[in-house]
Amino acid sequence: LLPAQAADAPRAGEVTFVADRLVECIAGDLPLVITVPHGGRLTPDSFPRRKQGVTDMDVNTQELARAFAAELSRRTGGHAALVISLLHRSRLDPNREIAEAAGGSAPAEAVWRAFHGAVESALAAAVKRHGFAFLIDLHGHAHPIARLELGYGLGAPQLNVDDAAFDRSGVIGISTLRDLHLARGIGAAELLRGPRSLGALLSERGQRAVPSPAEPGPGNNPFFSGGYIVRRHASEPATTKVDGLQIECPRPGVRDTADNRTRFASAASEAILVFLREQYRWEPAARR
Repeated sequence: LLPAQAADAPRAGEVTFVADRLVECIAGDLPLVITVPHGGRLTPDSFPRRKQGVTDMDVNTQELARAFAAELSRRTGGHAALVISLLHRSRLDPNREIAEAAGGSAPAEAVWRAFHGAVESALAAAVKRHGFAFLIDLHGHAHPIARLELGYGLGAPQLNVDDAAFDRSGVIGISTLRDLHLARGIGAAELLRGPRSLGALLSERGQRAVPSPAEPGPGNNPFFSGGYIVRRHASEPATTKVDGLQIECPRPGVRDTADNRTRFASAASEAILVFLREQYRWEPAARR
């Protein structure tokens, strides 16, 4: 039986706002939580511009996440939870520690706390309902190679080795799939870039990805390994039963048009549902 829903808890698919409507939360009943830290456009005068770090927004990541969530709902009859920062990145970067994220602004720090509190609540609800949660942190990159960069908390030096060395290194224990590895005993290479890895499933559906069987590591090319959100919420020892990754999406072919966002949403939804079925033995309620 599913746990009883608190009387004041939003129903799956219901939209709520926190932090003076600067963080949008959509309640979920799937084990998936999607975060969008850099897709906001609001620049209130009460929030000073950040003077440290990157301040450009990730164009159309908010729209990409909504398309992704809508496709997941169409396929499952359920809802992924979404947590979206509506503030422009020039005012707040939730994917950084609070000092750099808010630049010393007290109002921005309050929104940062609300954003991460909402993520923690969504993950806790998914764990309570399903016994695990999977976090997908959506971003956009402008690197020369137009491919999805799957950030499991491991950098290029850790990925740019052969499978035997990768397995021996033990780095899976600090990755954002640590809990899945511990629960299933699957080796690092098989889990992160093997034939049934998420990178493989995405590539099979027309979304070039690294790491994957065809591209096990980024080589000497730029690569985002996964930032503060996935490291805090999916790889810290305290985050038992939570796995996830950061997905960095190129603009051409993925974020640039509504058709390409729809195409990504279809491929990513199918890939993640296959991954959850095979690795977590989880099926949407409609299929049980």
